[in-house]
Amino acid sequence: MTSVEKIAVSVDRELLRKAERLRGSTGETRSALVSRALRRLVIEQEHAERIEQYVEAYRRKPERPDEAELARALARRSLDGIAWEDE
Repeated sequence: MTSVEKIAVSVDRELLRKAERLRGSTGETRSALVSRALRRLVIEQEHAERIEQYVEAYRRKPERPDEAELARALARRSLDGIAWEDE
């Protein structure tokens, strides 16, 4: 079972109005709506951090030209068997 914490936040009146309209259309409680929004924000941030880590790792050690050519050749071979137009 997940443990929950209560918080109090101040929200811009217009943002709250829009959130209430959204909440009404989804049937969620305020808590559920805020939790869903926070969850999505955290996921997006974690995704952005993983992308940054990938980019930094690539900058430290980019693929060599022979590795890039091998990847292209494998992609060509894999994609050759796919029918790209309706037949």
